[in-house]
Order: sequence, then structure tokens, then C-alpha cells
Amino acid sequence: MNEMKIYEVVVIGAGLSGVCAAIKLKEAGVANFHVFEKGADVGGTWRDNRYPGVACDVPSHLYSYSFAPNPEWSRWYAPGAEIWDYVKKCATEFDVYDQITFNTLVESAVWETDRWVLTDSNGSTFAAKSIVSALGGLHTPNLPDIPGQDIFSGQQFHTTEWPDELDLTGKRVAVVGTGATAVQIVPEIADQVEELFVFQRSPVWVGSKKDPEYTEEERAEFRSNPEAVTKLRHDLYQSWESSSIDLHRVGTEVNTNAEMRARQQIQRSVSDPEVAKALTPDHNFTCKRATISNRYYATYDKDNVTLVTGAVDSLTQSGLVSDGESYDVDVIVFATGFKAFNIANEIDLTGAGGLKLTQAWKNRVTSFKTVMIHDFPNLFLMMGPNGTGLHSALQTIEAQGDYVVRMVEHLQREAIVSLNPKQEFVDEFTRDVERRFEGTTHDKGCTSWWSDQTGFNHSISPGSSDDYRSLIANIELDQFEVGG
Repeated sequence: MNEMKIYEVVVIGAGLSGVCAAIKLKEAGVANFHVFEKGADVGGTWRDNRYPGVACDVPSHLYSYSFAPNPEWSRWYAPGAEIWDYVKKCATEFDVYDQITFNTLVESAVWETDRWVLTDSNGSTFAAKSIVSALGGLHTPNLPDIPGQDIFSGQQFHTTEWPDELDLTGKRVAVVGTGATAVQIVPEIADQVEELFVFQRSPVWVGSKKDPEYTEEERAEFRSNPEAVTKLRHDLYQSWESSSIDLHRVGTEVNTNAEMRARQQIQRSVSDPEVAKALTPDHNFTCKRATISNRYYATYDKDNVTLVTGAVDSLTQSGLVSDGESYDVDVIVFATGFKAFNIANEIDLTGAGGLKLTQAWKNRVTSFKTVMIHDFPNLFLMMGPNGTGLHSALQTIEAQGDYVVRMVEHLQREAIVSLNPKQEFVDEFTRDVERRFEGTTHDKGCTSWWSDQTGFNHSISPGSSDDYRSLIANIELDQFEVGG
């Protein structure tokens, strides 16, 4: 019988979080770590999402590692393919590909006294003193359970499974959902299809998008003068940090003006008053996650585009039914988002005393400072509950990578077997999150994927990235049950 392989650290996932963790662990000299990735390459969501118009809604010079600036971004908001290329380039230049096993899904992990025992999709079992969950926050598709999906004769898929060779020319297409993904897809395909039906349960605010291309002269300056990239990133950081926080506070000038501009964009773009009314939310601008586009609203003025207000009740052999009306289509695109920021959807985790993560999070998704969970010792979360913010996710990802390194080094240096955050400090952090969300827009007249069934916002951080880095800057052993 082969002896079980034992790692110091296992990282699960090789998206931006997992690659960051691998880079930082390698640079810290943690030799015995390994990354397991279910896909065939690094990149995570940027590998999987290849739908028309896919892009990030954070400026690319801010949506990148601070230690790996990219002078080649083509525009303010680079398309998804460029971001995927960037992740691959970072994994190559920082030489972490050799630490990654691809096409291998970690299916379960069980805490056994002093280590984690993991099982993967190939049937292999191995152990690790510590686990880093880099499974991503917006990764698990949220597919609706609609009657009749098995009888529809056309093509249907979630946006994460967009077929590479799909040609929509002359097709009748339904897009189900009007979140950020749909806002990107709808304008891209409207002129290609014969007829487009967009099914909207509730409208979303869409802000204007300043998205200039970088000229060749600008990119040449970025290549030859790294300080120019540093300054641009700093300027973006300063404006993004302050405005994004104010954007989520009721009555601020930034919030009020953003909603006013979105209303004006609807009025300018949509000539049919009934359609314009249907596209206008009845909640505050950032009660739900707002998105950006200069083309989305105007798409509904096209003769071949129909906004359907209401849920999809069922699928038929030839299409969809909503509020008793049938719509015949050839292709159905589910732009229905993700099961947000809950790794229990991805992996079967069993902590101390046989506690399942699904049990621990049954009533509320909580954490210790976003990076750990009570009774799941030596499990470190990247992009965990409340682990990203109203700013660039890369700001918190890097802070989480640094936290992982500090914790692993602490375990090694002090010969500590396990660190388990105490429940009282989980509760303290949860109360602080609730308190800090008071006065924000997140409970102002809507339900959102940001919040769980209790109304608790478990997805994003209520403060700035500076606040977040301070939150996890120090390790205080009195906040942990220390196993020796």
C-alpha cells in the first residue's frame, strides 16, 4: 500500500486567489505546498466565462496584483480573455505551474485531530496540515429549477458554459436574467440574432461606463516607465476607494448622482415609456449590485428586442412560458448568476467533532474576520464570507494571501498543531459587520445575492480595503483555541 502523501499546505483552486496564494507561499519559502485545480488551466472565473462582452467592472490597472503590474491592458476595463491571459502570465513568470495539479477536483476534506485528509475526483487521498480555500466567490452557477427543461428541443446553457463555436446569427434567443452578466451579453448579441427576448424578474441599475482604449503611445510609456503604471494605479485606487464607499451610503452626493445619471440614461435611451418604466428599479442605486454599460438600456429600443417582465414559469418543447404567454426560441441562455460566497456548495468539508460546514452555515454564513471558520482548524479562506469589498477584489486577495503566509509561518515557527478561532470572536466580527452595514444602501428596499435568507450580508465587506488590511494584519493567539 502506498503511503499517504502529506503536504504542509494544500491550496484548492487556481484562479486569481489560488495563484496569489501559490506565489506568496513560494516566495515565503514554504516548500511543501501544492495547488489542486478542477479545470485544465489557471484562471478560474476568467477561464470559464467566455460569453460575448465578458469583462470586469473594476479598472484593469486596479484589478491586477500590485506586485505584477501589466502595461499591456488594452483599455480601462479589459475584456475577460485579457484577464485570463494575465493570470496565466503571472503563473508562468512566478513559476508556480509546477505546483499545480490540473483536472482534479478536491471533493472532500475531513479534519482528523492534527491534519486535514482530502479526497479528490481521481479517487486519491492525501493529507495537509493546512488548507487554503481559493474556490472563488462567484463561481458555482445558480441554475434555476424550471419545469420542462428536459423537453426543450433547442439549445440551453448557463453563461459559464457558453459554447465556443456558437453562432447565433438568425436565431431566436432568450436571455433569462438581468444581472451583471446579462447587461454585458444583451448588447453584444442583439444585432446578431433574429429575435431576442430578455426575461426580467426585477430590474437592475446600470451606470454609465467610461471605458477608453489605451493608445499604443500610452502602453509604450507604461512599458518603459514603471512609475507611470504605479501612479495610474495609485490614482485609480484613491478615487475608487473613496467613491465606492460613498456610493453605498444613503443620501451621499455620489449615490444620489449615480442614480440620477442612470435614470437619465434610461430616459435618453428608451423611447417606449412602458419599457422605460419596467427597466427602472424601485430601490436605491446600490441596494443590489449595480453594473455599468453605455449600451444596455438602448438595446431595448431595437425592433428585434423584447423585454419580458416576469419569471419564467416553464419550458416547452419550443420555448418558454411566462405569465401564461409562450415565446418560441431556438436558444435559451441562463444569465442567472452564481451561488455567492459559500464554499459549502463546492466541497464537502467536515471539521472538528464531525461538524459539517453545511451544518455550521445552516442558519447564517459567518466567519472569523472573513478568513477562518470556528471548528475548522487551519482552514484559511480567500474570498470567503465578507472577504471582498466595494473596491477591487485584488486588494483583499493580496491581504488574504499575506495572512495565509503569516499563519503558516506561525504554525511552523511555534510548532503549533492547530489554530481554531473561538466562537466568541466569530460572533464579535458578525456583529461588527451588521453594525457597519447600518446606514448603507444594502437593506433599502430589495433582496440581493449579497444577503442570505436572514437578510445578513455575508458576501462583501462594508469598509475600505485599508480597513480590511487592518482587520487581518495581526495574529492574536488569545482569539484561537491553540492545539499543541
